[in-house]
Amino acid sequence: MSGLSNVLRRLKALRNQRALSQYDLAAALGVNRSTYVRKEQGHIPITTEEWIKLAAFMGVEASYFFADEGADTQVLEDGKAETLASFYSSLDVMEQEDLLTLIIIAFKGIKRKKVRETLARLKKGR
Repeated sequence: MSGLSNVLRRLKALRNQRALSQYDLAAALGVNRSTYVRKEQGHIPITTEEWIKLAAFMGVEASYFFADEGADTQVLEDGKAETLASFYSSLDVMEQEDLLTLIIIAFKGIKRKKVRETLARLKKGR
């Protein structure tokens, strides 16, 4: 099963586990149900922003959808930088770019100097 198939399968499984309909998730994304169905089936790509919205709506971290099969998908505890680095290394180049985009979007509004400097380095290194 391809990486995309696994990701979409996890999305559908979580939707079913949360007893949410395709209408519910379509509304969360601001699209109609038929568009959402095509996204869930992989016919239309789900954008990084949409992954973030879906994760927030279903109460998980966006990384939940992209974790390896059988991997621990709990939120990382403080001090788990090596786990995050290992996760990043396991991704292909496109998935790494998606993760970096997700991080940049998620932390965009944070005003702390260290965060701003790190985000600037991430953007520059692309």
